[in-house]
Amino acid sequence: MAEKHTRTVPVAGERIIISVLALLIALTAGIMTGCGSLDGDVATNQLPVVEYTNIPANNDTFSYAPVIHWKGRDPDGFVEEYMYADVIDSTALIDPRYYISFIPEDAWVKTQATSDTVYLLTETGRITEHVFYLKCIDDRQTESPVIYRTFYRSNRPPKVPEIKWFTDSDDAFGERITVTDTSYSLDVITESWPGIGFNWRSSDPDDRELYRIPLEFKYYLEKVPHDTVWEWVSQTWTTRQDITLAGLETGHYTLTVWARDDGYEVSERPASASFDVYKPTFEQPILLFNTTRENLNDPGRGNVLPGNQVGDLYKELSARYPTEYFHYTANDTILPFKAFLGRFKLVVWFSENKDRTAAPFEREMRDYVRAGGRLWVMGAFVRSWTSDMTIAMAESSFPGTPGAVSVPSTKAEFTGAISGVRGMPSLEIDTAKTGEIFRSYWRGPYKLYPCLPGVDVITTGSGAETVYTFSSYSDTASGDVIGEQAFVRVNVDTIYYPPTSVACLIEIERPRVLKVTRVENVTRGKLGQVQTLTNNVGRQTVVRVSYEFGEPWSVDDSIVVDYEFQPSSDFHRKPIAIRYEKVVEKPGGAFEVRYRVAVFTFPLYFLNNVALPDHEEGSVSEMYNAMLDWFFYPYAH
Repeated sequence: MAEKHTRTVPVAGERIIISVLALLIALTAGIMTGCGSLDGDVATNQLPVVEYTNIPANNDTFSYAPVIHWKGRDPDGFVEEYMYADVIDSTALIDPRYYISFIPEDAWVKTQATSDTVYLLTETGRITEHVFYLKCIDDRQTESPVIYRTFYRSNRPPKVPEIKWFTDSDDAFGERITVTDTSYSLDVITESWPGIGFNWRSSDPDDRELYRIPLEFKYYLEKVPHDTVWEWVSQTWTTRQDITLAGLETGHYTLTVWARDDGYEVSERPASASFDVYKPTFEQPILLFNTTRENLNDPGRGNVLPGNQVGDLYKELSARYPTEYFHYTANDTILPFKAFLGRFKLVVWFSENKDRTAAPFEREMRDYVRAGGRLWVMGAFVRSWTSDMTIAMAESSFPGTPGAVSVPSTKAEFTGAISGVRGMPSLEIDTAKTGEIFRSYWRGPYKLYPCLPGVDVITTGSGAETVYTFSSYSDTASGDVIGEQAFVRVNVDTIYYPPTSVACLIEIERPRVLKVTRVENVTRGKLGQVQTLTNNVGRQTVVRVSYEFGEPWSVDDSIVVDYEFQPSSDFHRKPIAIRYEKVVEKPGGAFEVRYRVAVFTFPLYFLNNVALPDHEEGSVSEMYNAMLDWFFYPYAH
């Protein structure tokens, strides 16, 4: 409320006498100073005038701070500035014109603008009467007559703010929220770590369809219990509706946000967001994170071999460094929380399952990498999850889109990995171990090709280095085949095709067959005529043959074929292992490593690790140690 004045107010009769005396004094002063003198030496200064130029009209009521416009003019000069006063003194409300002489000097607001937002401050739940006085001043510092209008203001406080995690959709806004996932915290925001962010909003019950009350906010961060983080406390009210936090220590935090409207009314209570923070330490060298499922009773489809058997291999390969081993099986409920992953400089994540991993950890691993961790993903049959994993990490790891191409899983081609990177030896499969896999996975005749099924090829994004490429069994095979065994088929793609007395279907085990030149039923001493040839992509080839009328050819008959095929695999020399190093340039030209990531789409268990005569260790061990050196090298490569 404005200051109350104790000056005695004259009664009506006395006001008339005072006004007449004031007029006589003014006229006398004008004559004495020469204004209007008969000599005409000094021109009379004409008074400037000011007027309102827009609605609001007199006696309007507002639930918000209106914008009031005006204009002034000076007949013999120009208007230099304007002055207005918003008065709620009771004397002014009773007699606005009389109160002009008593407006306190500090109540006037000076401006050169011809409009302003006038807040008409009031109290909650009340309608307050205001007298808005206005005048202008010309270039000779002469004031215009004061004009005024009476306005009324009502006000309700803004609604309680709502807050959300900055990457969530607007559906996640709430007055009180709890972020269930722990957040990593670094000292500074980087291009890979976006910080800990929140957005908030509020509205005002006095909003109208064509006008929204402008709101301000004040935020306050507290580390529980009752430890204020002053760096993240707003010192003044602000219009900002978001915040990105950094430099927080490990602990539990609550961020509160208040709102206030243009009448300086504050919301009934603040919005609040509770969240947990972990500042990574990376004090331990390696975490072996095994997601191979444990199923001793079913080594076939879905489980290549027991998970603990895979884990033993990686423990042996990592023996140079202190390691911690964690095996996540299909029935586990424990998740690799950030407070766990953030302890390790390098996470080696592997799985030897054919099907998808036991649980999706793409988000956890992506956040770990963004916070500065180093990640090596590898394993057998990771077609379905490596693609998802690398795409999910693309924004923070690989600038491209790895995992764009997959090898058909029902036809084995992989015999090893070829590297052009210095210090990385070529790798070959262990045919004894791959033979066990074929018997577990394939129905029907045992596949004769000594290969490993289901290894992915991936695409390298800009900046990613190809470490290994695909080596296929067909790369060195001849394109001409004479007298190879084939099989009579009775079932193709669930549709029954029984051999008839004049035709049947036969299957050739090799894909990419170009031409079949001879089909002979050795058992019956009959030759068949090729009618059609169908290559099932990445699988076997199906040929329809006809023959002289007689007994239908049987699945027990011995069939041999001569044919030509495309000897080079579509996947030969395609990338199957890539690595990426995120670096930033620092002042002075030095580079700092943010994180390192590598993805290997082939397993290690099924590779030959027997040391050659001129080598101290096997090729798998040599490769593994070289990769660890790459991960732990302290400077940018």
